[in-house]
Amino acid sequence: MKKQKNLAYTFLKLVITIVFLYFVFSKISFYETIEILRKSNLSFLLIGLLSFIISQWISANRLLEIFKSISFYLSPKSNYQLYLVGMFYNFFIPGGIGGDAYKVYLLQKKLQWSVKKVTSCILFDRCIGLGGLLILIVIISVFTPVFKSSSFLLKGLTIGCLPLMISAGYLLTYYLFPSFKSYYTKTLLFSVFVQLFQCLSIYFIAKSMSIPDNYIHYILIFLVSSILSVFSFSGIGVRELIFYQASVILSLDTAKSVSIGTLFSILTAFISIFGCFYIFRKDTSIHIKEKPQSGIPL
Repeated sequence: MKKQKNLAYTFLKLVITIVFLYFVFSKISFYETIEILRKSNLSFLLIGLLSFIISQWISANRLLEIFKSISFYLSPKSNYQLYLVGMFYNFFIPGGIGGDAYKVYLLQKKLQWSVKKVTSCILFDRCIGLGGLLILIVIISVFTPVFKSSSFLLKGLTIGCLPLMISAGYLLTYYLFPSFKSYYTKTLLFSVFVQLFQCLSIYFIAKSMSIPDNYIHYILIFLVSSILSVFSFSGIGVRELIFYQASVILSLDTAKSVSIGTLFSILTAFISIFGCFYIFRKDTSIHIKEKPQSGIPL
């Protein structure tokens, strides 16, 4: 029954991806989008790729800190390998066990770590990541032209959301993830920096297309699409749809807006594919070691 539910959920995500992509490319020229991608400035794209890599490095270290909070120790190298494998599963393998479930399986198999505790770590990692994303959406929205022309009351309410969101996040951590409450502030900062570098990646992707201004709009659109991307396969389809719809509302270039979302997916795929190297290694998929009692670094 559980396997059937997973297959049904996977099928639904694939259908959503296909339907949304069809809708978007029925509104704009697919060939125009390809031409925009082809003419993109490679130097800016490489900087955008580097920014994305840094964001994932920070994200991997956030999970490493969460593991340490309950005395689960991995060497940084093993943690990065495990993170890449998870990215590969999440991006290229629809359905199945998924990247997060694979981490739980591998850590339990190789280190006999508690499935419940590892699952709790990964779930908290996801939740704190969402918290950082929501905080940055509020901060970025303050700098949009629409916000600047809004009423003083609306500005005050928006800015006032920040301490309320941070406090609410701590209370949720305190009651749902008490083991991690002392790491809440640190991991939340990690999450904010993850999103900051992803925003920087979007900035350079937009710049590679010679878009003259409105970068703040594209960044805000991207952050919103990141929340909703869970409803499609690897965010593909949903991201393009949100970029398209937002570009219509904000009178932006629709083809270039969709191209930004598409290029981000391409960069994600490029990094994710490196995870397969650790899956298909002949000796073992990934090396993981426990921290020695002597405190010698791994």
